[in-house]
Amino acid sequence: MYDPAHPFGRKRYSRAVIDPVSCTGCGYCTMFCVMDCIVLRPDGLYTVDLERCIGCRSCKVNCPFDAVTILPPKEN
Repeated sequence: MYDPAHPFGRKRYSRAVIDPVSCTGCGYCTMFCVMDCIVLRPDGLYTVDLERCIGCRSCKVNCPFDAVTILPPKEN
């Protein structure tokens, strides 16, 4: 689906999810996130700021522990 509001005209993914069990806290996802939308919560877990995420998948591609899942967009 083409989305003209998306910076690259690609479809926007509804959310990236970081699995707290698989995540080791290495921080690679934050280093490679072009939108700087992955944050470390006070409880020590990483989370994605969904308002800033553009669904580029760089966090998923660069996670050495496969802790990031990109869920498909929700149908309206």
